[in-house]
Amino acid sequence: MKTGSFDKLKQISIKETPKQKIVPIKERKRDNESSYTLWLNKELLKSLKLKAVEENDNVKNIVEKAIRNFLK
Repeated sequence: MKTGSFDKLKQISIKETPKQKIVPIKERKRDNESSYTLWLNKELLKSLKLKAVEENDNVKNIVEKAIRNFLK
């Protein structure tokens, strides 16, 4: 009697079924943000950066506040 490839597979003993680790999907910090490139006057940008330092904030937050106030 001839043995085939499947007969060899039947002889392999299964030791333990591999288990997958289930990890919940983490919400990324920037999921609700989009990147946008903007060209500004050099003096305006310099003033904006100085204002950010004075207010102990960053340029992004100041620009977002300004846009929100403008859109009201």
